[in-house]
Amino acid sequence: MDNDLIKLLENTGFTEKEARVYLALLELGKGDVTDISKKAELKRSIIYVLLEGLIKRGYVSELPNMKINTYQAVDPSFILNQLKLTTRNFSEMLPILRTLHNKGGKRPKITYLETKEGIWKLYQEINQSKEAFFISSYARLDKIFPGAIEEWIDAYKKGAIPLKARHLVANNKFDIDIMAQFKKIGQEVKYLPNISELNMDFTLYKNKLAITSLEDEPFIVVIESEALINSMRPIFEIAWKSGKEIV
Repeated sequence: MDNDLIKLLENTGFTEKEARVYLALLELGKGDVTDISKKAELKRSIIYVLLEGLIKRGYVSELPNMKINTYQAVDPSFILNQLKLTTRNFSEMLPILRTLHNKGGKRPKITYLETKEGIWKLYQEINQSKEAFFISSYARLDKIFPGAIEEWIDAYKKGAIPLKARHLVANNKFDIDIMAQFKKIGQEVKYLPNISELNMDFTLYKNKLAITSLEDEPFIVVIESEALINSMRPIFEIAWKSGKEIV
């Protein structure tokens, strides 16, 4: 097996054994555990564990309607696209990361989540805060978490969410209609008259900044830094002052 290819895959996040399994399947086209074990020169017992991890990450799929469990590697272009997505996400965060680096002193805590479950758990954490400031697209959020907004409004009415927040949204019918409902339950709401769509969400809460992308591959970055929050808050206030009241 080509050691250079193994090293290349290791540089993209594979372990050495995962790389062997993936390359074995590429060469085989498709194969069962016995085939993979022989080609990758690994014990059958470890193949099952490695396949489970590769399937979860989308690098291997199990073929349906086969008499024995048979597997196939995804096209290598999928790995390239994942790397491009990670690079794009990192590029979007780079200005903020540079700002943090230049501040010196106590380093911030940075959390990166890319599963819907992780993002949902983070939203629940924000909802249990005392105060927050959102610059958000509820239209995008509704596509990723259908029914969540109605659930939150109901929880607000029942007192299950203690959060008192300011919400700044884009100038589109869906977001403005949702904000009209939020206003009725005691939230402060405004819209940005010259912006019809927001591609990223920004939330200030406690001493944290949450940056969320709700595109096809959602992710959220949470930066915990009092210095950063103190720097970002005036920018949020300027945005709030430029917003228009929702009646």
